[in-house]
Amino acid sequence: MRIAPLLVCLCLPLRADGLSELRTALQKLHGAEPVKAALEYDYWRQTTEDKKPVVSQGKATAQIEDGAQGLRITWARPLLQQAAQESKAQNQQPDRPTPTRTALRGVDVVEVAEDLDQAEALLRDLDQAQLLEERPEPWQGHPARLLLLKVSPNLPGSQKKYLKELKVDAKVWIGADGLPLAYASTVSYKGSRFFISFEGASSQERRFAHVGGRLVAVRTTSEDRSAGMGMSTLNKKVTTFTIL
Repeated sequence: MRIAPLLVCLCLPLRADGLSELRTALQKLHGAEPVKAALEYDYWRQTTEDKKPVVSQGKATAQIEDGAQGLRITWARPLLQQAAQESKAQNQQPDRPTPTRTALRGVDVVEVAEDLDQAEALLRDLDQAQLLEERPEPWQGHPARLLLLKVSPNLPGSQKKYLKELKVDAKVWIGADGLPLAYASTVSYKGSRFFISFEGASSQERRFAHVGGRLVAVRTTSEDRSAGMGMSTLNKKVTTFTIL
């Protein structure tokens, strides 16, 4: 009986799964190199109550620098003046929208910092993920591997006690260099609080670029839907970084 081929196979190291390889690749990125980028943030929001939709939307732009001295966000003076004018006008007409002011408030400095150094943020997401399937699948014309994931978020007790259903799925496309090209997730939930039912869903897609030792989320799109107490809301946001 020929057993040599079998012994050779047994002696060869087993190939790690794609999720483990991705975690290892991300751990090697430290995000120490300085980076400059132009930030553009767009939002669109629709609130419907008594079947009457109200829509608001706005945009904000900024210059971003991140390096050894920390994170710096520079807002153009005309943008700040526009926000001030909107606030002044709203004092006279309380129902008047403030699109620029609302957009400025929507830019979260913590999210900006994470977008410029996505390795750590993505690792946190992957720590709660389980690999369901791995297969070749191109992403926007680039050769890639697709990882299908099931995510079990570790929620605080104050949130879990109101939830009846929660489902989180995610996808990661990995390029030839072992780093992610994009990450997409979907969330759906149902629950009740004080005998009032609520439900909602959200989706997000992050597209990445490898800049020095950084993984940068150059474009993030998100959509959130929620309904409860006779009111529904739909929020859409797009954050784009153009590396300078």
